[in-house]
Amino acid sequence: MTPQTDDLDFRLPVLAQALVEAKTLDALEAALSQVSRLTPRIRDGENFGRRLFTRGLDAGLARVSRALQMQAEPLAKSNDNLVIVASQFYSTGGHTRVAADIVRGLGPDRQPLLVMTNMGDGGLAYRDQIAGARLTTPMGERAQLILGARTYAEKAIELFQVLQAVRPTRIILMCHPFDAPAIVGCWPFRDIVEFAHHADHVPALGASMAWSAHVDLTYSCYGACRGAGVNPVYAGMTSTVTEAPPHIPESGRLRMATCGDQRKYVGEGRFRWADWAVAALRAPGAEMRHIGVMAPDFQQDVHKALAGAGIDPARYVFAGLAPSLPADLLEHGIDLYVSSYPFNGGKANLEAMLLGLPLVAPEDPDLPPLLRFSLPLPGWVHVSDPEAFPAAAAEALALAPSLQSRDQVNRREREIGRFARWVAGEALEGA
Repeated sequence: MTPQTDDLDFRLPVLAQALVEAKTLDALEAALSQVSRLTPRIRDGENFGRRLFTRGLDAGLARVSRALQMQAEPLAKSNDNLVIVASQFYSTGGHTRVAADIVRGLGPDRQPLLVMTNMGDGGLAYRDQIAGARLTTPMGERAQLILGARTYAEKAIELFQVLQAVRPTRIILMCHPFDAPAIVGCWPFRDIVEFAHHADHVPALGASMAWSAHVDLTYSCYGACRGAGVNPVYAGMTSTVTEAPPHIPESGRLRMATCGDQRKYVGEGRFRWADWAVAALRAPGAEMRHIGVMAPDFQQDVHKALAGAGIDPARYVFAGLAPSLPADLLEHGIDLYVSSYPFNGGKANLEAMLLGLPLVAPEDPDLPPLLRFSLPLPGWVHVSDPEAFPAAAAEALALAPSLQSRDQVNRREREIGRFARWVAGEALEGA
């Protein structure tokens, strides 16, 4: 169930007022510092999976931009000179892969500039982009720029000055939830800024502001933002591999896979991931391929639980990182994809389903509403108890033949096409 509009706002009136009342650079720095240190609050029970907006802080940050006399000349919006503004990118993770998909979708003739505020862990350095004696461009971008200002206010000013100098014709803003300098520095360019709402289940600065477009990447977030009246666009996501040959299951064998950062598999759930692993592998001939880097103690916990249930731990393979999830799923003949638990993986789930694979999504019944998996495609089944996993798997697998029909292939192509059309700058109709 989508939460009520009034319930989606993370309210901090005292801090919002401090932004409005800041009359000196020191007072502004103190207020921006407080805002930028709010990141741990996204895990609070009242916020995680329940809040999306920070309306009071957004109004205050817009006022900060005006107080700093940041003004930009309006430019015609196009892909001629696109800039992606982010806090930081990583070797793994959904929002990094979305950025890579944007760069890939633009093509070699319109490579964007990546500007990073370095507001993640603050550890970005150009030396990380040097392989041997050669400067690399990990996503195929035209260039990277890492902001170097040391204070929050100066970082916002530096970002604004960079954008003024570059004169972008389109900006895709996909910063971390409480990256105040990114919001302040981009606000003067709001007529060409598209807010990519990738932090889809936590409060995020900028999500309530009137940019040229508010772009939701997940269907659950789109429904919530539409209900909140921010007039979102549903772009969805895409995949590096979207065409798959007809899948023929091997008799007597069930090949499953799951993928995600370890944080997706630990947390305050009703069950351990090991409980789901045992339930999944009780069927003779069942095996699981776990893609992603998992800590040794996590691996041991899963294998110990399997051995305790009389299941050969070798049937659960920790495969490490895969350059391409869909390519890996195809290579290993996966029959059924199992979403991570207690937190599902939106991009990984979509990439599996775009191959026509059925999906089982383990979710606790009391999971906060913004954390629930949803997608406007058939072929997925929710399950809330490991004991019910065999029935859920059977239900999902029964859907597999219908997922290969021309009608379902067309539906998947339309879903992929949304993202491609958004990247191309085309208008999207409602989902």
